[in-house]
Amino acid sequence: MKHQFKFNPLATAIFTLLCGSSVSGFAESVDVDQVSTTNNQQLKQTIQEAYPGQQFFEQYYVDKTAPEAQMRNGKYLSSAFCSGAWITPVSPEVKPVPADQATSTVTADYGHYDPNGDSVLEGNVLIDQEGRQIRADKVTIDKTQTFANAQGRVQMAQAGLLAQSDQINYNLKTQKGELNNSFYISEEQHAHGRAEKIARTSENVVVMNNATYSTCPPDQSPGWKIQADQIELNQDTGRGTTRGTKLYVKNTPVLAVPYFNFPIDDRRTTGILTPSFGFTNDGGVELGVPVYLNLAPNYDATLTPRFISDRGPMLEGSFRYLTENFGEGQLWGGYLPSDKSYDDEDRKDLHFLHNWQINKQFSTNLEYNYASDKDYFSDLNNNPNSKTDLNLRRAWELNYKNGIPGLKAQLKVEDFQTLDPEVPQSDRPYARLPQFLLNYKAGDLQGLQYEFNSDTAYFKKDINALNQSSSTSEPSGTRLYNEFAVRYNYRNPWSFVIPEVSVANINTFFDKKTVEAQNLNSSDESVSVTVPQFTLDAGLTFEKDGKYLQTITPRAFYAYAPYQNQQNHPNFDSATASINYDQLFSPNRFYGHDRLEDNNFLSLGLSYSLFDDIGLERIKASVGQSFFFEDRRITLENSPDEFDRESRTGPIVSLASQLSENFSVVANSAWMSNNDNAQRDFQLYYTGDQGNLYNVGYFYRKDITNRQDHYDQVVASFIQPVHNNWRIMGHAQYDMDNNVAREYLLGVNYESCCWGISVYGRSYYNDLDNVNDADVKPKRAIMAEINLKGLGGFNNKLASLLENRILGFNKINQSWTQR
Repeated sequence: MKHQFKFNPLATAIFTLLCGSSVSGFAESVDVDQVSTTNNQQLKQTIQEAYPGQQFFEQYYVDKTAPEAQMRNGKYLSSAFCSGAWITPVSPEVKPVPADQATSTVTADYGHYDPNGDSVLEGNVLIDQEGRQIRADKVTIDKTQTFANAQGRVQMAQAGLLAQSDQINYNLKTQKGELNNSFYISEEQHAHGRAEKIARTSENVVVMNNATYSTCPPDQSPGWKIQADQIELNQDTGRGTTRGTKLYVKNTPVLAVPYFNFPIDDRRTTGILTPSFGFTNDGGVELGVPVYLNLAPNYDATLTPRFISDRGPMLEGSFRYLTENFGEGQLWGGYLPSDKSYDDEDRKDLHFLHNWQINKQFSTNLEYNYASDKDYFSDLNNNPNSKTDLNLRRAWELNYKNGIPGLKAQLKVEDFQTLDPEVPQSDRPYARLPQFLLNYKAGDLQGLQYEFNSDTAYFKKDINALNQSSSTSEPSGTRLYNEFAVRYNYRNPWSFVIPEVSVANINTFFDKKTVEAQNLNSSDESVSVTVPQFTLDAGLTFEKDGKYLQTITPRAFYAYAPYQNQQNHPNFDSATASINYDQLFSPNRFYGHDRLEDNNFLSLGLSYSLFDDIGLERIKASVGQSFFFEDRRITLENSPDEFDRESRTGPIVSLASQLSENFSVVANSAWMSNNDNAQRDFQLYYTGDQGNLYNVGYFYRKDITNRQDHYDQVVASFIQPVHNNWRIMGHAQYDMDNNVAREYLLGVNYESCCWGISVYGRSYYNDLDNVNDADVKPKRAIMAEINLKGLGGFNNKLASLLENRILGFNKINQSWTQR
């Protein structure tokens, strides 16, 4: 028969031994028929009493083949990504209650309390409290209640932490103690180790002598481990430090350092992050060692000294900050003096970003970007995810929303740095100094609705930098655009009818320099135009329910707006809209507010959808065409072309199908009235249940003057698991027009709970390169990333690269690591 004790001195001793805090209670003993339970009773039933050595670790490391230990509190614990998972008697989610609020239950085969001598608990001793647990064969406290001694397979458990020792000695007054011949497990950090002696030197500091530390499975030969003369774990700082340290990969020592610092939780601290190394054909061997600086709770920095053998030494850095009342931001950049492969020029870049949510209604952000040359990012940015923008943005924005219902507004100042000095001024973007945008929408979404849009901006270019021939077409000035629309939204389950009436106005005022440079008279110093417009959007929906749900939706869209001469109006920021199915049902031929369209056309479309009984859209097909009743006289170039005189467009077709839960296909095509194909694309996607993914796509655009540039490319990508946690990944982009590969990428990746490695090769052109130039060669790079998890930062650039090139990568990668 077991005995259950609510015994203050013993509970005080043991729980102080465990966590440095005492518990309350009173001297009393009662007989019961069974041991008291905890919240983890079901879990404890699946875990037998621990044994010394390897068996101790194996007892708490649950493999996925052990179905009885797969769940804790509804959470799946094991996966193929990790060969197993630690399960300690007390879950990390169960936090210890404060000592003055805690009650403890002590059970043992035998108990004796002697206020004038030693007090003893013996035989399967279990001291249980919410969030804490101790087991031992025997526990003794001296009569002064100063020294406690626990013997025989002593186990201490608290919030995901578990330690076992042959013997524990503890001073209750100084809260210091020692564990001899000990083993320990940390469930959250997936870490474990052994120590000749573990000493608790203070409430939150543990020192281990002749100890090991690893986050690998507890095999006889783990993937990696630290062997140290001394390991100190400090819960106050969240860091571990080692002295006399050797790093072993398998059983081979690969690194010896006198001192090492690593995290034991997710807090930030100063230290060396994962180094990167690789090789490129235009830079040679590269090595970077990032150093993280935890400067304060609200700001930090990272400095990365880099060495590029064919270029020289380089320094990169970033600084992050968080203010209490003024938002957060980041400053980053790099500097390489006298680049040996770039005519000994200094190479540098600088970036700044600040975001501030002032209150519920107002927010603001500031952005600044600078680079010394157009090749900087492709030559020196070792982040494979980066791309080279021709124009680097510099802007300040003030935003308003969530205040007056239906009102949104933005005030911004924006300018750009054009990286390529050979780009003519006429092709460079205007600065907006400033621009004010406003949108107000009110009324009933199912009835009468009205909307107001305003776009006011001062567009500026340096006329003095323009040559005489282009200055006349590149004026600066203030443009005021205002539009007011009233619509009625009539919708029911089987139809919709939306008539809309609007009126738009543009007023442009040229600035003094433009007036002087172009010798404008007083009547030409400003231009103005006002155009009313009427649109009607209507459609029907027919449904047929049965084995499949089928819908057919015919749609008609009509737009009319009279012609108003805009021959002398400037084009500050507008472009021609692309050709696609949705564009058939829009009255706007241009993106931007520099022109008011003349319209008199009707678009007809028909959509069909077929859904199966599990909700997959097996077929989605749309076909449409526009018919023009008048020529279009308003263009961006002020000179209508042949397409503006055609009486109709060609058909535009869009097809998509979810062939299964894993496989889908999408195709689009648009023809012109002369039956020439203007553009087409075709894409196939497959995502498997085992972490495999395959994509292939073809994209084509016909060269149409002043409308769209020629584009003819094939892209393909894949992710294929090969064995255990190994997988290969690839991406290719081939330019069929120029018969050149814009980019090739092939990588191999391994991930586990313990360590990870990625090696990839990449061949690619700078985004601004002319691939037809014989002197322009692709850049080739081989990069490697190795991460011993639990020892520092994690930097998976291969994953970052694929994220922006492979559709569905994030989803498949998440299922891969959590499977």
